[in-house]
Amino acid sequence: MPSRPVPSAERGRALVGGVGYTNLRDGSAGPLLAERLAGRLGPDVDVEDLSYSPIDVMFLLQRRPTYARAVFVGAVSRGAPPGTIRVSRWDPEPEPADAVQARVAEAVSGVISLENLLRITGHFGALPPEVTLVEIEPENETWGEGVTPTMERAMGEVAALLRSEALDAARV
Repeated sequence: MPSRPVPSAERGRALVGGVGYTNLRDGSAGPLLAERLAGRLGPDVDVEDLSYSPIDVMFLLQRRPTYARAVFVGAVSRGAPPGTIRVSRWDPEPEPADAVQARVAEAVSGVISLENLLRITGHFGALPPEVTLVEIEPENETWGEGVTPTMERAMGEVAALLRSEALDAARV
């Protein structure tokens, strides 16, 4: 991979990361959004599908240019109506080391989740100073290709938010 200049965090470099399972219907929202938005959010925004081991994501973040901020997007079931979009600043209380170790064990076994990704990479200091979480409530998380019409609409709204810089907390 060719080397590139390392911009400072002050320049405002940003990461948009989609997280989820491919072929898990609405659970595929994060990776699908990453695919759709790649190269479309401006020269200072990297868009990546981060649907793999949080340890590998941590290594990726450590060898990349410094990001001032990141937005992580995925489907997360919290009991809200399907298609509900939740945007929040990621600023959790630290977890004890044994809880992080349990998350690492889950990740090694193939569990992919926004919270595991953020907890593990955050524990090891790999996250940018500013992190925004965008969760979309799924309707259908069974095996299969494509998302429901409800998720498709929500994904369109999230893409529009990112394109129009409406995610103020992330300024992406």
